[in-house]
Amino acid sequence: RCLTNFNKLDFPKDKEIKLKLMLNLAKCFDFTYQYEEAIKYIDKGIKLAINLNTLYLLGELFYLKGQCLLKMKQHNVEDVIYNWKKALFIFELTEKEYYTKMLPDELIEIQNKKHS
Repeated sequence: RCLTNFNKLDFPKDKEIKLKLMLNLAKCFDFTYQYEEAIKYIDKGIKLAINLNTLYLLGELFYLKGQCLLKMKQHNVEDVIYNWKKALFIFELTEKEYYTKMLPDELIEIQNKKHS
């Protein structure tokens, strides 16, 4: 019922609030192992951020998408790497130091697993 109401909400003034809600909703689905649902809202968030011409939370959305893809049983490593590289690029642009220090190590680790 909450999701039905959320989808009906109109955010006329501050669309970035909707972006934040989409990210948090995707995180909730991730925490409850509902990765397909999480990715559905992540993709909506990515599309909204692009339409708003904003980098706000875009890196976090691409990063979370990579995480969800990695946790899925039938994941494609290339898709994970693709999303994490996009996330890293955005984190470097926006100078999000926490992610720029951590994400390269995760990328190296998953690329090494891919080749072994």
